[in-house]
Amino acid sequence: MIIKIIYNRIVILTFYLKTFFYKMMGIKIGKKSYISPLAYIDTRRGKIIIGNNVHIASGSFILSHTGFIPQKIPKVTIIKDNVRIFVNSVILPGVVIGENSIIGAGSVVMKDVPPNTVVMGNPARVIKWMDIKE
Repeated sequence: MIIKIIYNRIVILTFYLKTFFYKMMGIKIGKKSYISPLAYIDTRRGKIIIGNNVHIASGSFILSHTGFIPQKIPKVTIIKDNVRIFVNSVILPGVVIGENSIIGAGSVVMKDVPPNTVVMGNPARVIKWMDIKE
């Protein structure tokens, strides 16, 4: 029981330290956003903006550059509000993910994602349009 409590405290501490590191590296992270300690956000080149209430699962990669093509103008990767990114997804540079969207597990997002959609696959395609009632 004590080991489980210690483990949970370490996981929570890792989450806060990693989020603090990302903010210090210039990534804008909105309120109530959760980034798994095992998710990877590229901080070397380009710019990444994460909106409010975004959840990024473990094993996900959010990239700000491709690494093999030199960029004179850095690309901006934007994840808008209320987005869910599931396990092992890859978001390539320059992509804008619209509000209330869901990125399925293992997806590779190469193009912009419209708001209120579910995308899955490699490359990611729109699977379903969601009807959001306010």
